[in-house]
Amino acid sequence: MLRIPKKIIDEMISHAIDDLPNEACGQVNGKNNKPLTVNRVKNVAASPYRYSMDPLTMLKLEQAREKTGEDLFAIYHSHVASEAYPSPTDIRQAFFPPGQFDREPMFPECFYILVSLAQDRPEVRAFKIRQGGLVEEELISSADD
Repeated sequence: MLRIPKKIIDEMISHAIDDLPNEACGQVNGKNNKPLTVNRVKNVAASPYRYSMDPLTMLKLEQAREKTGEDLFAIYHSHVASEAYPSPTDIRQAFFPPGQFDREPMFPECFYILVSLAQDRPEVRAFKIRQGGLVEEELISSADD
């Protein structure tokens, strides 16, 4: 079971609400498979139906991780009106070039976390996207640490 501190989950939910009516997106840095920080990234698509992370921010976050020794723990984004499950577009975007399912995704070790605002209570779920476009859910345990 994937342990994610409640403060990390709350920050992703807060970001999703703040960016309404559009999808929010960002990255979670971690170390030793433990999530540490949430990094909001501008959704340059500015859309309620899809997200596209600002490439300059992504580069800066990668450079910062290299300095701190942290890893990319997760990529997260919100769904404003659908369930917290990767859409076909989300799965295609996990690969480079998009949709090249015959190879490993761009970030094979990171989790893909979705925050759904479709219901009154936000739902947060985590997944691994594998070669072939296979989606595997990772159950989340919210911890207060």
